[in-house]
Amino acid sequence: MGKIGKISTIKKEYNNSQLQTMQGGLALRGFTRIPGTGVFKYPYRELDGKYRTGIDPDAAYIKRIQDPLEREMELERVTNLKAKLEKELGDIDLGPRSSFWNYGLSTSNQDTLHVQPVKLLDGDNFFDLSIPFQELAFAWLRVHPTIASSYQAWERGEFPADTQFYVADDEVENAVVFKKKQLINKAIIKFDAMTPDKKKKVARLLGLPVTDNTTEEAVYNQVDNLLKQTEFKNGKYQGLSPVEVFNRYADMRENLLHIKDLVKQAITHSVYRLKPSGKIYEGEFEVAKDEDDLIKTLADDDNQDMLLTLEGKLKTKKLASV
Repeated sequence: MGKIGKISTIKKEYNNSQLQTMQGGLALRGFTRIPGTGVFKYPYRELDGKYRTGIDPDAAYIKRIQDPLEREMELERVTNLKAKLEKELGDIDLGPRSSFWNYGLSTSNQDTLHVQPVKLLDGDNFFDLSIPFQELAFAWLRVHPTIASSYQAWERGEFPADTQFYVADDEVENAVVFKKKQLINKAIIKFDAMTPDKKKKVARLLGLPVTDNTTEEAVYNQVDNLLKQTEFKNGKYQGLSPVEVFNRYADMRENLLHIKDLVKQAITHSVYRLKPSGKIYEGEFEVAKDEDDLIKTLADDDNQDMLLTLEGKLKTKKLASV
C-alpha cells in the first residue's frame, strides 16, 4: 500500500451522568458506536445542484474559506488532484453536475458507472490513494460537510459538536501551520526593520491603541500579539487575517501611509467627526463623503495646503489634550 488517506472517529469525553447513556457506555469500552455498525456517506449535493466532489476548483466551499493562505492551498491541492484523477479514470465525467455522483441512478441503470457510498466504521477508516477510485472516494469524503477537515478544526468549533468523523491528515495540517508560521515570521521581520514612527502608524491603522507616547516595546508587543492571531475578532477588519492586513500597510507607499494615519488620528482626536453615514465633518461643514474620498483628496498634489493645515490642526489638538 502506498500513500494512505485516513478518516477517523471523534472520541468524545463524557461526564459521570452521561456515562449512564448508551453512548457513554460505549465510550467506556473504547467505542463510539455499536461494534460492526457504520455510517453510510454519499457525495454531498449543494443547493445549486452541484456535487461537492473534492476535485472541483470552482467549488463554493473553496470560495468560502476566509483565510487566504488556506484558500490558496486548497485550490492548488484540488486543481492538481482533478488533473491526476481525470487522467487516471479516462472517459468518466467527474464534473460537479455529472450523473456519476448520483448513486440513486446506479440502481436503475446498471450499465452506467456511478459513485458508490462509503461505509465509515468506528475507529480509523483507511483509503489506498494509489487506487484511483479509493483516492476519489477520499477526495469527496474529506470535503463532506458532516466530516471535520481535521480534529483541530473540530476542537476550534468550526464543525458542529455532534460531528462523528474527521480527516486525519497530519501532513496537510502541518503544511498549513508551517506556511502560516512562515508568513507570521516574515511579517515580524518586516516590522522589525521599520522606523519607530512607521511602526506606530501601522499599529494605529491595524486598530491598536497606540499614541505618540506609547513606548516602542509596547507597540512591538501589541503588533506581535495581533499577528499571531488567526483573525481579527472585531472591528473594521473582523474575520480577516492580521498578517494579510499588516502586509497591506507595511508595503504601502510612505506618503499614502502617512495620510491614512493622519486621517485616522484626526477622527480619533475629534478634528473631524465621522458620521454614521460615513461622511466626514469639521463642525457643521462636510469635508468628504467618506474616509477614502478624504484620503484621495489629501493625496492630490494640488491639495498640499489642505494636508499641511490638517497636520497643524491635529498637532494643536494633541497639545491641548496634554
